[in-house]
Amino acid sequence: MLASCAVRMRDAQLAIRVMDHLVTESPNDPRLLSAVARLHLQLGSIRQAELQFMRIEQLVPSDDKLARMNRALYAVASGKYEAARELFNSVAGDAIEDRVCAANNACVCDVYLGHPQRMLDALQKLMVAAPRAAGASEELVFNYCTGLDLQYDGQKLREEKARKMVDVAMWAGDGFNTASFKLQ
Repeated sequence: MLASCAVRMRDAQLAIRVMDHLVTESPNDPRLLSAVARLHLQLGSIRQAELQFMRIEQLVPSDDKLARMNRALYAVASGKYEAARELFNSVAGDAIEDRVCAANNACVCDVYLGHPQRMLDALQKLMVAAPRAAGASEELVFNYCTGLDLQYDGQKLREEKARKMVDVAMWAGDGFNTASFKLQ
């Protein structure tokens, strides 16, 4: 939790120090090592992330969901969007939270691959299939609205975003961050 706060405060050095301390106490915890690697990815330290991911690969089976998600995130950081998309799609499991996170990430890859309409279609389908989980996800709605920005302009853009706001209002609580709609 302290590391997350440090990341939000944009204090990368503190976040790394906290995570490194935790790793010394639990050096073989794949979830903790994964969190450290993902932090390195956020900070642009691709090589450091790769080293952590290699440690994780030695601790978990190669078909483990955590290992596949890590490979997908590393592929994104390396600019290998098609491989990342395939890996994200392979991660989607039974738990709706896993499906939402993995599908959202796969859809972001669609944008980088030049398919914003495919992203919009997939995210819309996900929000209809799992409105409480997907439709209330600020990250997913933000990505959906980014796709709208790429596909439409003017009145059509405003209409699509207004329609999505009505949908999300039914699914999300009052604490939903409306900045996700990118209204400016």
